[in-house]
Amino acid sequence: MIAILLLLISCTAELKVEDTTSKVENPSTWSTCSQNLDDHPCNFTLLDQNGSNWSLYDHYGSIIVLDFSTEWCGYCNVSGSTIQALQNEYTNLDVIFVTLLIEDNYGNPATKELCASWADRHSITAPVLAGSRELISDDPAVGWQVTGWPRYYFINSDMRLVGMQSGYSDSMLKLKIEELLGDTGI
Repeated sequence: MIAILLLLISCTAELKVEDTTSKVENPSTWSTCSQNLDDHPCNFTLLDQNGSNWSLYDHYGSIIVLDFSTEWCGYCNVSGSTIQALQNEYTNLDVIFVTLLIEDNYGNPATKELCASWADRHSITAPVLAGSRELISDDPAVGWQVTGWPRYYFINSDMRLVGMQSGYSDSMLKLKIEELLGDTGI
């Protein structure tokens, strides 16, 4: 009996408890998500202009700028014409610009073909995703609050929603991106 007790004590003494405090949280294990500021945005997977699936959580660790636009929106088209230049400026700093095209000129949900046409028209190689109004809601627990076009959301490298901007302003986009880069120490 004493030998078994000594064996148990010696085995227990050799157990090492793994330190999990310094590990990066795996996005797939988040118990909650919403489109509220300072929360983890909910994951989505949409078809891009090349016919490939693009998932938000696959880009954990990058700064992400989501641009909600429509084909019929004049300011969205102005924004679309400048997105690639911004993408090129910040590519080496791991900033990803993603256009979520919500609908065509007639209010129909975006398609892969519309996304490809948008990307060609604006010379965009950054992702252009086929979205729909199903992504949008007044309730941030359910969807993205888009109250005007274009609408930008900023996600930091920890996959937290840290800002939003309504309407197009190249200087405001750059300012917000520079703030995010400053927060990461780059």
